[in-house]
Parts: sequence; C-alpha cells; structure tokens
Amino acid sequence: MEKALSSKKMLTLFLLPGLLLFLVFYFVPIVMTGYYSLQKWDGINPMTYIGLDNYVQMFTEDKSFWKAVWNSLAFIGAGVCIQLPLSFALALLVSRKVKGRKWFRNIYFFPVVMSTTMVSLLWVKIYDPNIGMLNALLEAAGLGSLAQAWLGDTGTALLSVLIVTTWHYVGYNMLMLFAGIQGIPEQYYEAAKLDGATGWKAVRHITLPLLADVMRICVVLNVIYALKTFESVYVMTNGGPLDSTTMIALKMFQEAFLKQNFGYGSALAVFMVLECLVIAWVLNKVLTREKIEY
Repeated sequence: MEKALSSKKMLTLFLLPGLLLFLVFYFVPIVMTGYYSLQKWDGINPMTYIGLDNYVQMFTEDKSFWKAVWNSLAFIGAGVCIQLPLSFALALLVSRKVKGRKWFRNIYFFPVVMSTTMVSLLWVKIYDPNIGMLNALLEAAGLGSLAQAWLGDTGTALLSVLIVTTWHYVGYNMLMLFAGIQGIPEQYYEAAKLDGATGWKAVRHITLPLLADVMRICVVLNVIYALKTFESVYVMTNGGPLDSTTMIALKMFQEAFLKQNFGYGSALAVFMVLECLVIAWVLNKVLTREKIEY
C-alpha cells in the first residue's frame, strides 16, 4: 500500500474522480456563467452577444444593485462586529468549568442545526404585527407604542433580518472559538495568574493572541456567508419592502429565474463570486500574522 501511495500515477488515479467532479460541478458552471453574462438571453430564444452591457447596466443604471451591495456590507458589519464578539463571549462562558456547561453549549448551538427556512418562518411568526409574540410582549410590558410591522417597515426590516441571522449562526462561531480555547495549554493561565494577570487581562494577553488563527477563519466565513445570504431574506421579506433587504444572491435569483433575464442574472452571479474571492483574499492578507507556537 505504501509503495502504491508513493507512485505519482497511483496518486493521480485516486485524485482523478474528485478532480472530475470539481470540474463538472464547479469549474464548468462558473465558466458557463461568465459566458452567459456576456449575452442577452431569456432562456428560450437564441442568445444575443452584447459584450459588457450587462455589467454597464449593473454599475450605472440599476439602483437596486447598489442597495444590495450596501445591505451586504451591513450583513458583514453585523457578522464581524456583533456576531463574532458575542460568539467569543459565549465561548468564554461555556469554557468555564461549571456545572451544566455542556447543556448550555448545546442550547447555544441548537439554532445552527435548524434549517434556515425553518428559522426564517419561525421568526416571521414572531415578527407578525397581528399575532406575533414580539408585539404581544411589548404590549404586555406597557410598550405598545413600539409595536409595529417589523418586516413591513423600511426602517426596521433589515435590522429584523440581521437579528435573525445573528441568532441563527452565533452558535457556529461559538463552537469554533470554544474548540480553540480548549486547545490553549492550561499552564499559560497558571503562569499568568502567578504574575497577577487574571480575568480580562488573561483573556487579552493569552486567549486572544492564541486564538488569532481561529478568529481569522471565523471572520472570513462570516464575510462569505454575509455576501451569499439568500434563504433568510427570501423567506422573510423577499427583498422588500422597497428593496430595503435586497441581497446580491436574491437579486440574481429574481433576475434569472423570475424575470427570465439570464444574461443579467449571470452577470450578478459573476460579480458575487469575484466579490467573495477578492474580499476573502484581502482579509487573509490583512489578518495574516506570524504564527504563535505553544
């Protein structure tokens, strides 16, 4: 077996099925999408080559496109500046040696195992202006003046969706950070305790520096997820009201499969792929630091 694995021909043979699957289901569709983005096509009649007209329309004429870009940035900001610190705080809490911490860890992670569609439908009922639990709680607390149609108001729709996505995925980042914290040798904290570094000082000077690699991964995953957000927005608001919650992925779906404008929809898909690749590359460059050995 070792002799076979040392042969380049055998290794190539083992890798070939996976490579073929990658080419057929990933690389070829990306290339075809790029080709379609240069065409005007409704999916039925013959294609008409129009060059970069779809991209010109995207950047200069389509106002809802820039709204979708802004919403993507809002999702990125919520993921990095709110969800990640909250996940870190929860990871610190469940890493403490207290009774019942496994139950708390499971409770915080439970929303992650639920499907996005299920979570979105659940929160649609919670936000319902007539029978929703949120408005009912506000009424019971004497704050009935704050009750409103949360998903039907341009001022609150985006924030409402951001709250749902944060609640849904905060446990995922928490679990990754918890695993990183568990991998830090205990003697570091014991040595810091002898020097008087306890509590927040220990977190700042030991935990955070040694979690830098895990943090970077969490940031990249949060950003990519934010840029690809589709299901939650589609189920909860369908991009409304007045495009206040429109995302690039949702707009791509609407253009290609609802309006039968496959050329423009493909251009949006190409933009989304390039956007994810560029931002992920920039984040890796910015957040890369010398590895700390321990």
